[in-house]
Amino acid sequence: MIALIAHPVGAALCAVLWGVAACLLPFVRLRWRHSALWALVLCGVPVLGWLTYLCGPGFGVLFLAIGLSLLVWPPFEALRRRRAPLRRGLH
Repeated sequence: MIALIAHPVGAALCAVLWGVAACLLPFVRLRWRHSALWALVLCGVPVLGWLTYLCGPGFGVLFLAIGLSLLVWPPFEALRRRRAPLRRGLH
């Protein structure tokens, strides 16, 4: 068990699993989306710290940027989809 914790591949695997869970966030019902977002944040912070500790600050910053883009992009995409029909109706 100790060898798995100290291995960077284990941390990267956890980060990838977190990313898959973050990609599923738009499919969560609107009622539970806010709670799911906070659960992802609370699970992602230790994984990011673990990955940064094992792989260095370069990978930490890279995965932080990837995680932020996964968490921020779905709301912007939904907002863009909501506004798109309004623009088409005005032309």
